[in-house]
Amino acid sequence: MKRILLSQGQVSVVASSTVVLIFTFLLFFSGYIIQQRTVTGLQAAIRPRIPKAPVSILQLQRQAQDTEDGQTELQSSSRLFNNKARIAYTRLSALEDTRAEINWQRLAHVQLARNHHDVCNSIMVLAELYRLKSPARRVLMFPQEWAVEKEGKGMRGDFSDPFLASSRRLLRMAARRYGVELRPVGSVVNGTKEGEDEGGETSGGVYSLASAYALTEFDRVLSIETPGLLLDATPLDAVLAFTEPAPFAMLQDSAQGDGVHSADLLLLQPSAESHHDLLARISTMTTTPESRTQLQPFNDTNLPLLFPAPLLLASTTDSETLIRSIGTLHTPILHNPIQHTTSPFNATAFLSNVAYIRFSDPKLPGPEYDVPWSQKVAARPRNKNADWTWTKLYGQFAQKRMEICGLDLEAWHP
Repeated sequence: MKRILLSQGQVSVVASSTVVLIFTFLLFFSGYIIQQRTVTGLQAAIRPRIPKAPVSILQLQRQAQDTEDGQTELQSSSRLFNNKARIAYTRLSALEDTRAEINWQRLAHVQLARNHHDVCNSIMVLAELYRLKSPARRVLMFPQEWAVEKEGKGMRGDFSDPFLASSRRLLRMAARRYGVELRPVGSVVNGTKEGEDEGGETSGGVYSLASAYALTEFDRVLSIETPGLLLDATPLDAVLAFTEPAPFAMLQDSAQGDGVHSADLLLLQPSAESHHDLLARISTMTTTPESRTQLQPFNDTNLPLLFPAPLLLASTTDSETLIRSIGTLHTPILHNPIQHTTSPFNATAFLSNVAYIRFSDPKLPGPEYDVPWSQKVAARPRNKNADWTWTKLYGQFAQKRMEICGLDLEAWHP
């Protein structure tokens, strides 16, 4: 049998070819791994963020609370409802896996732009929900007359609305860029004779979140009061998806001096029957002799009064909360109403474990206004750390207003 002997040159060719093939395969394999990681990262970035179910314990409001000195003091669940309402205590940071299937197409974050001034503030909230990948739908309600009025001619044919074109541009931008669903709504209270002024002009209608009860394609809708900055959408999504079903739910406002009110967050359960009943009751409230005399039209601060026993939303600890008010920064010593203690201001704690910062500042008209410098300096908190946080939040709001709406701050005219 003859042996096949390879020359030195042939061995070199075979060795070189083998090395080239090995490194080519390794290069291809490494490229494939990098490509799969990139695709996975892109899918994770595009995929909506699905919150997990929080540990929630629904408790009846306690009639009394034992204090440290052994005495018993009454604890009201709300300034409006005393002990008539139930409180849902939720640990927002304790998230667990759940087998419950949530249909996020049946849940929505809703904003109502009652006038042109509210349009940008509402879009800013919905845009942040989009950026934070909230899986729920985003709906913006606005007066239906904006959709039917022709530019250059008002509803009464005498003059056009100078802000209509700008509002329409913002609405189209919100729908195109942030996936916001636009819903024109009618007035819950139309202009009536008792609303006529001295010149015989009829006053405009009143727009209310009661119109959200007509959105029967949703199981629940959640609305937060503007203006504000959304820091974390997960707690709001958890409240929207996992709160016990109730026709009407709102924040617990038993803590005094925190600048947060019940109407700052409303969780509604749409129903055609509830919508019809609310419209009838609102119409009755605005046509009574007392309302004619006082000339106080209905607004959403009166909406909770239409529900005798709503569900109140509260956190189990004071360090975790849904909404904080920027107005508390004017108090250098913060009060803990749960532990009955006080502590110095901590900027890190103030911005941690909070979903939404509400600009309910008693010393300034709003973050969307460019107030005179002297007035802004006088309104700054005296505490150094609180002043830094206060200035930072106002600056972030102005920057996001420009980025999202393309609008600078408005001039303030007292």
